[in-house]
Amino acid sequence: MELREVKRLVSLCQFEDELYSNGFLNIAGVDEVGRGCLAGPIVAAAVILQRDKIFIEKLNDSKKISRQKRNLIFSKIIKSCSCWSVAKVSPKVIDKISLQKANILVIKKAIKSLRIKPDIILVDALNPNMKSLIMPIVKGDELSASIAAASIIAKVIRDRLMIKMSRIYPEYGFELHKGYGTKKHLEMLAKYGPSKIHRLSFKGVLN
Repeated sequence: MELREVKRLVSLCQFEDELYSNGFLNIAGVDEVGRGCLAGPIVAAAVILQRDKIFIEKLNDSKKISRQKRNLIFSKIIKSCSCWSVAKVSPKVIDKISLQKANILVIKKAIKSLRIKPDIILVDALNPNMKSLIMPIVKGDELSASIAAASIIAKVIRDRLMIKMSRIYPEYGFELHKGYGTKKHLEMLAKYGPSKIHRLSFKGVLN
């Protein structure tokens, strides 16, 4: 591992290192993906990294990593972490309760699904207002190793789900844009109308 990469990872682990030094052992990172999509669920992941294996080469915010690298890092994370979980909220629920409430709901579901109860939870910006000790971190997926790891898990799982959905609804090209509002996606919406996994409350889906 190059010195530059080591320095970057040291910076990425600063929140965790401070918490470890203050007696927190099981630190969970949580993040969600798919918030801005026109189709498919919101997916959240929670992960507790092992203290002695928290340095995962190339770990970063999932949006800054190529698909191939995300898949490799995903494999490293799930093989070396103490535990991880994923949760999803369907388009129908998003339409029913609102995006913001669905976002909070999916984060809570991911946290509650962890096999190990965390001592503290690091969340990217949002505070789900649970009884657990929670530390919201703005741009957490760029600043915390635990949140970055959660963002990669959530992204990989959701992308795989949308690729699966592309086989059921091939006309929309979900394998290419994963449900985001690309030009191609909007063109297919205009041509075919919304599918069963589109978010009908979102602008651009019905018109």
